[in-house]
Amino acid sequence: MGTTTFSGPVKSGPVISGSTSGGYRGLDLKDTNWVKNSFVHYFQEPTALDANGICTSQTTSAAANLSLDGALCATINGNSVYAPAVSGTAATADGAWARRISITSSGDDRTVTYTVYGTDINGKALSEAVTGPSSTETQTANTLVGIFKSVTKIATSAATTGNITVGIAGAASDLYARALGILPYQSSVTDIKIHVTEVFNSTADPMEIGKSDDQDYLADVASARTHAAATVAEGNQVDVDATQATAWMSVSQSDTGADSVAYNSDVQVTVLLIPTGTLATTGKAWLELEFMQAKNLASGDTW
Repeated sequence: MGTTTFSGPVKSGPVISGSTSGGYRGLDLKDTNWVKNSFVHYFQEPTALDANGICTSQTTSAAANLSLDGALCATINGNSVYAPAVSGTAATADGAWARRISITSSGDDRTVTYTVYGTDINGKALSEAVTGPSSTETQTANTLVGIFKSVTKIATSAATTGNITVGIAGAASDLYARALGILPYQSSVTDIKIHVTEVFNSTADPMEIGKSDDQDYLADVASARTHAAATVAEGNQVDVDATQATAWMSVSQSDTGADSVAYNSDVQVTVLLIPTGTLATTGKAWLELEFMQAKNLASGDTW
Protein backbone atom coordinates (compact mmCIF):
# COMPACT_ATOMS: atom_id res chain seq x y z
CA MET A 1 0.00 0.00 0.00
CA GLY A 2 1.29 3.47 -0.83
CA THR A 3 1.99 6.18 1.73
CA THR A 4 -0.01 9.39 1.76
CA THR A 5 1.73 12.53 3.08
CA PHE A 6 -0.13 15.63 4.21
CA SER A 7 1.36 19.10 4.61
CA GLY A 8 0.06 22.47 5.74
CA PRO A 9 -2.77 23.18 8.21
CA VAL A 10 -5.89 21.04 8.04
CA LYS A 11 -8.88 23.39 8.18
CA SER A 12 -11.85 21.08 7.71
CA GLY A 13 -12.89 17.47 7.87
CA PRO A 14 -13.84 14.97 10.60
CA VAL A 15 -11.87 14.78 13.83
CA ILE A 16 -10.80 11.39 15.21
CA SER A 17 -12.30 10.81 18.63
CA GLY A 18 -9.17 9.22 20.05
CA SER A 19 -11.02 6.07 21.12
CA THR A 20 -9.54 2.63 20.44
CA SER A 21 -12.40 1.88 18.07
CA GLY A 22 -11.19 4.49 15.60
CA GLY A 23 -14.55 6.24 15.55
CA TYR A 24 -15.16 9.92 14.80
CA ARG A 25 -16.81 12.72 16.74
CA GLY A 26 -18.50 13.88 13.56
CA LEU A 27 -17.33 17.46 13.97
CA ASP A 28 -15.33 19.55 11.52
CA LEU A 29 -12.16 21.21 12.68
CA LYS A 30 -13.70 24.64 12.25
CA ASP A 31 -16.19 23.73 14.99
CA THR A 32 -13.55 22.87 17.58
CA ASN A 33 -11.69 25.11 20.02
CA TRP A 34 -8.21 26.36 19.12
CA VAL A 35 -5.26 25.86 21.40
CA LYS A 36 -4.32 29.03 23.27
CA ASN A 37 -0.67 30.10 23.21
CA SER A 38 1.15 32.47 25.52
CA PHE A 39 4.50 33.90 26.46
CA VAL A 40 5.59 35.15 29.85
CA HIS A 41 8.40 37.60 30.60
CA TYR A 42 9.81 38.72 33.95
CA PHE A 43 11.27 42.20 34.37
CA GLN A 44 12.50 44.62 37.02
CA GLU A 45 12.73 48.38 37.14
CA PRO A 46 15.93 49.48 35.33
CA THR A 47 19.03 50.07 37.42
CA ALA A 48 20.15 53.58 38.31
CA LEU A 49 22.58 55.48 36.10
CA ASP A 50 26.24 54.42 36.07
CA ALA A 51 28.38 57.18 34.57
CA ASN A 52 31.47 54.99 33.98
CA GLY A 53 29.94 51.53 33.71
CA ILE A 54 30.95 51.19 30.04
CA CYS A 55 34.19 53.24 29.85
CA THR A 56 36.24 54.37 32.83
CA SER A 57 38.07 57.72 32.67
CA GLN A 58 40.33 57.94 29.59
CA THR A 59 41.58 60.23 26.82
CA THR A 60 42.57 59.80 23.17
CA SER A 61 45.42 61.63 21.41
CA ALA A 62 43.71 61.33 18.03
CA ALA A 63 40.63 59.76 16.45
CA ALA A 64 40.36 56.37 18.15
CA ASN A 65 38.11 53.83 19.79
CA LEU A 66 37.54 54.13 23.51
CA SER A 67 38.35 51.14 25.70
CA LEU A 68 35.19 49.42 26.91
CA ASP A 69 36.59 48.67 30.36
CA GLY A 70 33.76 49.60 32.72
CA ALA A 71 32.29 47.32 35.37
CA LEU A 72 29.18 46.65 33.27
CA CYS A 73 31.22 45.29 30.35
CA ALA A 74 32.28 41.70 29.78
CA THR A 75 34.46 39.79 27.35
CA ILE A 76 32.31 37.93 24.83
CA ASN A 77 33.92 36.09 21.91
CA GLY A 78 37.20 37.81 22.68
CA ASN A 79 35.78 41.35 22.65
CA SER A 80 34.86 43.65 25.53
CA VAL A 81 31.23 44.73 25.12
CA TYR A 82 28.32 46.08 27.12
CA ALA A 83 25.63 43.43 26.65
CA PRO A 84 23.72 42.79 29.88
CA ALA A 85 21.22 40.43 28.26
CA VAL A 86 23.95 37.83 27.62
CA SER A 87 26.78 38.95 29.90
CA GLY A 88 27.79 37.02 32.98
CA THR A 89 29.09 40.28 34.44
CA ALA A 90 25.93 42.35 34.00
CA ALA A 91 23.30 39.68 33.52
CA THR A 92 20.80 40.89 36.11
CA ALA A 93 17.27 41.08 34.77
CA ASP A 94 16.96 44.78 35.52
CA GLY A 95 20.12 45.59 33.55
CA ALA A 96 18.83 44.14 30.28
CA TRP A 97 16.65 47.10 29.29
CA ALA A 98 17.55 48.96 26.11
CA ARG A 99 18.36 52.49 27.28
CA ARG A 100 20.21 55.75 26.61
CA ILE A 101 24.02 55.86 26.75
CA SER A 102 25.68 58.75 28.58
CA ILE A 103 29.01 60.43 27.71
CA THR A 104 30.74 62.68 30.27
CA SER A 105 33.79 64.92 29.79
CA SER A 106 35.85 66.92 32.29
CA GLY A 107 36.72 69.42 29.52
CA ASP A 108 35.27 71.02 26.40
CA ASP A 109 34.79 68.27 23.83
CA ARG A 110 32.13 69.93 21.69
CA THR A 111 34.38 69.66 18.61
CA VAL A 112 34.60 65.88 19.02
CA THR A 113 31.97 63.52 17.67
CA TYR A 114 31.39 60.30 19.58
CA THR A 115 29.83 57.47 17.57
CA VAL A 116 28.22 54.72 19.63
CA TYR A 117 27.84 51.31 17.94
CA GLY A 118 25.73 48.43 19.18
CA THR A 119 22.27 46.94 18.81
CA ASP A 120 18.72 48.22 19.28
CA ILE A 121 15.81 46.65 21.12
CA ASN A 122 15.25 44.22 18.22
CA GLY A 123 18.90 43.13 18.11
CA LYS A 124 19.54 45.01 14.87
CA ALA A 125 22.76 46.98 14.31
CA LEU A 126 22.49 50.54 15.63
CA SER A 127 24.90 53.48 15.57
CA GLU A 128 24.46 57.05 16.70
CA ALA A 129 26.75 60.09 16.45
CA VAL A 130 26.74 62.37 19.49
CA THR A 131 28.41 65.79 19.84
CA GLY A 132 30.78 65.77 22.80
CA PRO A 133 29.85 67.59 26.03
CA SER A 134 31.60 70.51 27.70
CA SER A 135 32.43 69.69 31.33
CA THR A 136 29.10 67.92 31.64
CA GLU A 137 27.14 64.91 30.37
CA THR A 138 25.32 64.22 27.11
CA GLN A 139 23.22 61.24 26.06
CA THR A 140 22.12 59.34 22.98
CA ALA A 141 18.62 60.02 21.65
CA ASN A 142 15.61 59.33 23.83
CA THR A 143 13.64 57.42 21.17
CA LEU A 144 12.62 53.79 20.77
CA VAL A 145 14.74 53.44 17.63
CA GLY A 146 17.72 55.14 19.28
CA ILE A 147 18.17 53.44 22.65
CA PHE A 148 20.83 50.73 22.97
CA LYS A 149 20.42 47.15 24.11
CA SER A 150 24.17 46.60 23.73
CA VAL A 151 27.29 48.62 22.95
CA THR A 152 30.16 47.09 20.99
CA LYS A 153 32.28 50.15 20.10
CA ILE A 154 32.58 53.89 20.80
CA ALA A 155 34.71 55.90 18.36
CA THR A 156 35.98 59.49 18.71
CA SER A 157 36.46 61.72 15.65
CA ALA A 158 39.52 63.49 17.14
CA ALA A 159 41.67 63.80 20.24
CA THR A 160 39.67 64.42 23.40
CA THR A 161 40.21 67.50 25.54
CA GLY A 162 38.91 66.22 28.86
CA ASN A 163 38.82 62.87 30.57
CA ILE A 164 35.96 60.83 29.11
CA THR A 165 33.69 58.34 30.83
CA VAL A 166 30.78 56.46 29.25
CA GLY A 167 27.94 54.72 31.03
CA ILE A 168 24.22 54.10 31.16
CA ALA A 169 21.96 57.14 31.56
CA GLY A 170 19.16 57.34 34.09
CA ALA A 171 17.42 60.70 34.08
CA ALA A 172 13.72 61.09 34.80
CA SER A 173 11.56 60.71 31.67
CA ASP A 174 14.15 58.53 29.92
CA LEU A 175 12.72 55.74 27.78
CA TYR A 176 13.49 52.07 28.51
CA ALA A 177 12.43 49.07 26.43
CA ARG A 178 12.55 45.29 26.63
CA ALA A 179 11.58 42.66 24.07
CA LEU A 180 8.93 40.28 25.41
CA GLY A 181 8.26 37.70 22.69
CA ILE A 182 7.05 37.06 19.16
CA LEU A 183 3.38 37.39 18.26
CA PRO A 184 2.70 35.48 15.00
CA TYR A 185 1.13 37.30 12.07
CA GLN A 186 -2.68 37.13 12.02
CA SER A 187 -2.96 35.96 15.59
CA SER A 188 -5.64 37.20 17.94
CA VAL A 189 -4.68 38.41 21.41
CA THR A 190 -7.11 37.12 24.02
CA ASP A 191 -5.62 38.60 27.18
CA ILE A 192 -2.69 40.56 28.58
CA LYS A 193 -1.90 40.25 32.28
CA ILE A 194 0.65 42.19 34.27
CA HIS A 195 1.48 40.99 37.77
CA VAL A 196 3.36 43.39 40.03
CA THR A 197 5.09 41.48 42.81
CA GLU A 198 7.18 44.35 44.13
CA VAL A 199 6.11 47.96 43.62
CA PHE A 200 8.28 50.18 41.46
CA ASN A 201 10.24 53.03 43.03
CA SER A 202 9.10 56.19 41.39
CA THR A 203 5.91 58.16 41.89
CA ALA A 204 4.49 56.93 38.58
CA ASP A 205 5.76 54.38 36.09
CA PRO A 206 3.57 54.46 32.98
CA MET A 207 4.10 51.54 30.61
CA GLU A 208 3.11 50.80 27.04
CA ILE A 209 2.99 47.42 25.33
CA GLY A 210 3.69 47.63 21.63
CA LYS A 211 6.26 47.08 18.90
CA SER A 212 9.28 48.86 17.48
CA ASP A 213 7.26 51.22 15.29
CA ASP A 214 4.17 51.66 17.48
CA GLN A 215 4.84 51.98 21.19
CA ASP A 216 1.27 51.35 22.41
CA TYR A 217 0.20 48.99 19.64
CA LEU A 218 -1.42 46.55 22.08
CA ALA A 219 -2.06 48.31 25.38
CA ASP A 220 -1.28 51.01 27.92
CA VAL A 221 -0.57 50.22 31.54
CA ALA A 222 -1.71 53.00 33.86
CA SER A 223 0.85 54.27 36.35
CA ALA A 224 -1.19 52.93 39.26
CA ARG A 225 -0.56 49.40 38.02
CA THR A 226 3.17 49.58 38.73
CA HIS A 227 3.13 51.93 41.70
CA ALA A 228 1.13 51.23 44.81
CA ALA A 229 1.23 51.79 48.54
CA ALA A 230 2.20 48.21 49.27
CA THR A 231 3.39 45.10 47.50
CA VAL A 232 0.68 43.87 45.15
CA ALA A 233 0.01 41.17 42.60
CA GLU A 234 -2.39 42.42 39.96
CA GLY A 235 -3.69 40.60 36.90
CA ASN A 236 -5.54 41.83 33.83
CA GLN A 237 -4.57 45.40 34.65
CA VAL A 238 -4.08 46.95 31.22
CA ASP A 239 -5.94 49.77 29.51
CA VAL A 240 -7.02 49.21 25.91
CA ASP A 241 -8.61 51.81 23.64
CA ALA A 242 -10.61 51.12 20.48
CA THR A 243 -7.59 51.21 18.19
CA GLN A 244 -5.65 48.84 20.41
CA ALA A 245 -8.65 46.51 20.66
CA THR A 246 -8.70 46.24 16.86
CA ALA A 247 -5.00 45.39 16.89
CA TRP A 248 -5.75 42.67 19.45
CA MET A 249 -8.22 41.04 17.08
CA SER A 250 -5.85 40.78 14.14
CA VAL A 251 -2.14 41.17 14.68
CA SER A 252 -0.41 42.33 11.52
CA GLN A 253 2.65 44.38 10.74
CA SER A 254 3.66 45.59 7.31
CA ASP A 255 7.44 45.98 6.98
CA THR A 256 8.99 47.33 3.82
CA GLY A 257 11.96 45.31 2.63
CA ALA A 258 15.02 46.31 0.61
CA ASP A 259 12.99 45.75 -2.56
CA SER A 260 10.47 48.43 -1.42
CA VAL A 261 7.75 45.79 -1.09
CA ALA A 262 5.69 45.71 2.13
CA TYR A 263 5.52 42.30 3.78
CA ASN A 264 3.17 41.15 6.50
CA SER A 265 5.24 39.76 9.32
CA ASP A 266 5.24 38.58 12.90
CA VAL A 267 5.43 41.20 15.65
CA GLN A 268 8.10 41.36 18.33
CA VAL A 269 6.23 42.66 21.35
CA THR A 270 8.05 45.15 23.58
CA VAL A 271 7.29 46.75 26.91
CA LEU A 272 8.22 50.43 27.26
CA LEU A 273 8.75 52.19 30.55
CA ILE A 274 9.14 55.91 31.24
CA PRO A 275 9.80 56.35 34.98
CA THR A 276 9.15 59.76 36.47
CA GLY A 277 11.15 59.31 39.65
CA THR A 278 14.61 58.18 40.68
CA LEU A 279 15.64 54.75 39.47
CA ALA A 280 16.78 52.12 41.94
CA THR A 281 16.63 48.36 42.27
CA THR A 282 13.10 47.81 43.55
CA GLY A 283 10.17 47.01 41.31
CA LYS A 284 9.48 43.53 40.03
CA ALA A 285 6.76 42.30 37.71
CA TRP A 286 5.97 39.79 35.03
CA LEU A 287 3.79 40.08 31.98
CA GLU A 288 1.81 37.34 30.28
CA LEU A 289 0.31 37.67 26.80
CA GLU A 290 -2.17 35.03 25.60
CA PHE A 291 -3.09 34.66 21.93
CA MET A 292 -4.77 32.40 19.38
CA GLN A 293 -2.60 31.77 16.36
CA ALA A 294 -3.90 32.24 12.77
CA LYS A 295 -7.35 33.42 13.79
CA ASN A 296 -8.01 36.73 12.01
CA LEU A 297 -11.26 37.92 13.60
CA ALA A 298 -11.06 41.43 12.12
CA SER A 299 -11.32 40.06 8.58
CA GLY A 300 -14.18 37.70 9.42
CA ASP A 301 -12.08 34.53 9.53
CA THR A 302 -14.31 31.81 10.95
CA TRP A 303 -11.95 28.88 11.22
